[in-house]
Amino acid sequence: MQEIVFIDEGSLPTPEGITREWVKAAAENRNEDEKLFFMIREAFQRKIDVGVHVPTYPQFQDMIGQFLDIIKDEKNCYEPYVLKEENAEILELKIIDEVAKQYKKETGKILDVRVCIAGPTDMYLQAFGATAYVDAYQILALDIEKFIKQAFKTAKNFKIKVIALDEISLGLTDMIQFSDAEIISALTVASTYARQQGADMEIHLYSPLKYKLICETPINVIGFEYAGTPSYLDLLDREVLEDSNTYIGVGVSRTDIYSLVSIVNEKYGINAWKEKEYMQKIVTELETPDVIKQRLETAYSVFGDRIKYANPDCGLAFWPDQDLAFKLLENTAKGINQFNMERKD
Repeated sequence: MQEIVFIDEGSLPTPEGITREWVKAAAENRNEDEKLFFMIREAFQRKIDVGVHVPTYPQFQDMIGQFLDIIKDEKNCYEPYVLKEENAEILELKIIDEVAKQYKKETGKILDVRVCIAGPTDMYLQAFGATAYVDAYQILALDIEKFIKQAFKTAKNFKIKVIALDEISLGLTDMIQFSDAEIISALTVASTYARQQGADMEIHLYSPLKYKLICETPINVIGFEYAGTPSYLDLLDREVLEDSNTYIGVGVSRTDIYSLVSIVNEKYGINAWKEKEYMQKIVTELETPDVIKQRLETAYSVFGDRIKYANPDCGLAFWPDQDLAFKLLENTAKGINQFNMERKD
């Protein structure tokens, strides 16, 4: 039996006293590298420590802005939006390399890592809005390919197991004016290189409504938010996945923090945003390892070995603090590991 691999979606709350605005400025200006590097390395090490099998570099920046800001900076480009490959760097990958080097020294193993990049559709909508400029869409897809190429060059002491495109807009908004063929073309451009390197190519969606379109691209893993919306399972046909040799990554722990807090508030008649001790109920009563394991069992009963990865539904950037976020990751690890153990037995 192939074990289901636990990946995380990347983003985390910033440590107390540090804002996302500070992170953005520090990454751009590079005038506080010691503080920035320590924060990112510590968060990455904690992901490993709580049991994430294939951790994503810690994302404290805006998912789209982190990449689009580089692309929009004229000094990084040959011409507008045409990025120079040497400037398509993900700073966080350079920072975590030191952690991966230490991991290799201590365990004798190469650390598998997931790299998440904003997808061409999400990036396009933020840059240009609803008007469809097909040439610009394709240029952004080529830019993403350059970020991916540079990521593989950066990976000195770790192995890139998964490249993920974050495309939350697909299947959610009617702002997308591109045809299915144009979307397939852009996603193919953005994903071909990673598959050629032997990595899994994932697309992270909120809803898998357009999954058949994805199955026509080199992308071989479709990730979606199952824990918060169990009915999403009903949107996929296992035969379509098998025919295209496409796998799925299912969200098995909820990350919709505002809804989770509302459940706690209603149950205990309090305001957990003020009475913060009640926040722990989210990980001690709601998103427990057993609940997470049961969700995975349900999904597995439908899709079996088409499930390759399991993860929290989305990133944890807007959770109240890092400790709570890491507890959810730990619970998710325990649930997935227990599922794998029981399947093996």
